[in-house]
Amino acid sequence: MKERFKNPATKQIARERIEVLFEQARLAFAEFPDLSNRYVEIARKIAMRQRIRIPRELRRQYCHHCYTFLVPGSNMRVRVHRGNVVVTCRSCNKHTRYRVVKPHVGRSK
Repeated sequence: MKERFKNPATKQIARERIEVLFEQARLAFAEFPDLSNRYVEIARKIAMRQRIRIPRELRRQYCHHCYTFLVPGSNMRVRVHRGNVVVTCRSCNKHTRYRVVKPHVGRSK
Protein backbone atom coordinates (compact mmCIF):
# COMPACT_ATOMS: atom_id res chain seq x y z
CA MET A 1 0.00 0.00 0.00
CA LYS A 2 1.32 3.40 -0.93
CA GLU A 3 2.44 5.60 1.95
CA ARG A 4 0.65 8.94 1.97
CA PHE A 5 2.71 12.09 2.01
CA LYS A 6 2.03 14.03 5.19
CA ASN A 7 2.87 17.66 4.77
CA PRO A 8 3.48 19.71 7.95
CA ALA A 9 1.11 22.32 6.50
CA THR A 10 -1.75 19.80 6.51
CA LYS A 11 -1.17 19.13 10.20
CA GLN A 12 -1.27 22.86 10.92
CA ILE A 13 -4.52 23.20 8.96
CA ALA A 14 -5.94 20.26 10.93
CA ARG A 15 -5.04 21.95 14.25
CA GLU A 16 -6.75 25.14 13.12
CA ARG A 17 -9.87 23.25 12.04
CA ILE A 18 -10.02 21.41 15.36
CA GLU A 19 -9.91 24.73 17.22
CA VAL A 20 -12.64 26.16 14.98
CA LEU A 21 -14.83 23.08 15.52
CA PHE A 22 -14.55 23.36 19.30
CA GLU A 23 -15.40 27.05 19.11
CA GLN A 24 -18.46 26.24 16.98
CA ALA A 25 -19.43 23.52 19.46
CA ARG A 26 -19.27 26.06 22.29
CA LEU A 27 -21.43 28.54 20.38
CA ALA A 28 -24.00 25.96 19.24
CA PHE A 29 -24.41 24.19 22.58
CA ALA A 30 -27.19 26.43 23.98
CA GLU A 31 -29.56 25.77 21.08
CA PHE A 32 -28.32 22.52 19.54
CA PRO A 33 -26.42 20.27 21.98
CA ASP A 34 -26.48 17.37 19.50
CA LEU A 35 -24.78 19.53 16.90
CA SER A 36 -22.00 20.41 19.33
CA ASN A 37 -21.48 16.68 19.98
CA ARG A 38 -21.17 16.18 16.23
CA TYR A 39 -18.53 18.92 16.05
CA VAL A 40 -16.51 17.11 18.72
CA GLU A 41 -16.81 13.87 16.75
CA ILE A 42 -15.56 15.54 13.57
CA ALA A 43 -12.65 17.18 15.43
CA ARG A 44 -11.62 13.81 16.89
CA LYS A 45 -11.73 12.18 13.46
CA ILE A 46 -9.54 14.92 11.99
CA ALA A 47 -7.03 14.47 14.82
CA MET A 48 -6.96 10.69 14.37
CA ARG A 49 -6.58 10.90 10.62
CA GLN A 50 -3.72 13.40 10.79
CA ARG A 51 -2.26 11.68 13.88
CA ILE A 52 -2.07 14.81 15.98
CA ARG A 53 -2.97 15.40 19.60
CA ILE A 54 -5.91 17.56 20.57
CA PRO A 55 -4.62 20.32 22.88
CA ARG A 56 -5.18 19.80 26.62
CA GLU A 57 -7.62 22.67 27.08
CA LEU A 58 -9.78 21.28 24.26
CA ARG A 59 -9.42 17.66 25.37
CA ARG A 60 -10.97 18.52 28.71
CA GLN A 61 -14.07 19.94 27.03
CA TYR A 62 -15.55 16.56 26.07
CA CYS A 63 -16.34 13.32 27.84
CA HIS A 64 -13.85 10.57 27.00
CA HIS A 65 -16.48 7.87 27.51
CA CYS A 66 -19.46 9.12 25.46
CA TYR A 67 -17.75 12.00 23.55
CA THR A 68 -20.32 14.57 24.66
CA PHE A 69 -19.33 18.23 24.58
CA LEU A 70 -19.22 19.33 28.23
CA VAL A 71 -20.40 22.65 29.63
CA PRO A 72 -20.03 23.25 33.38
CA GLY A 73 -23.36 23.54 35.18
CA SER A 74 -25.41 22.18 32.34
CA ASN A 75 -24.24 18.66 31.54
CA MET A 76 -21.19 18.25 33.76
CA ARG A 77 -20.34 18.54 37.44
CA VAL A 78 -16.93 19.67 38.69
CA ARG A 79 -15.65 18.88 42.16
CA VAL A 80 -12.26 19.12 43.83
CA HIS A 81 -11.40 16.10 45.95
CA ARG A 82 -8.02 15.35 47.57
CA GLY A 83 -5.93 17.20 45.02
CA ASN A 84 -7.91 16.00 42.02
CA VAL A 85 -10.48 17.75 39.89
CA VAL A 86 -13.30 15.26 39.39
CA VAL A 87 -15.48 15.90 36.34
CA THR A 88 -18.73 13.96 36.14
CA CYS A 89 -20.53 13.73 32.80
CA ARG A 90 -24.28 13.86 33.36
CA SER A 91 -24.96 12.07 30.07
CA CYS A 92 -23.20 8.83 30.98
CA ASN A 93 -22.43 9.41 34.71
CA LYS A 94 -18.74 8.60 34.24
CA HIS A 95 -16.01 10.34 36.21
CA THR A 96 -12.77 11.77 34.86
CA ARG A 97 -10.04 12.86 37.27
CA TYR A 98 -7.37 15.46 36.61
CA ARG A 99 -4.47 15.89 39.00
CA VAL A 100 -3.98 19.33 40.47
CA VAL A 101 -0.26 19.83 40.92
CA LYS A 102 0.89 22.44 43.37
CA PRO A 103 3.75 24.60 42.12
CA HIS A 104 7.06 23.73 43.71
CA VAL A 105 8.17 26.43 46.11
CA GLY A 106 11.90 26.24 46.63
CA ARG A 107 13.81 27.80 49.44
CA SER A 108 15.80 30.87 48.64
CA LYS A 109 19.15 31.17 50.33
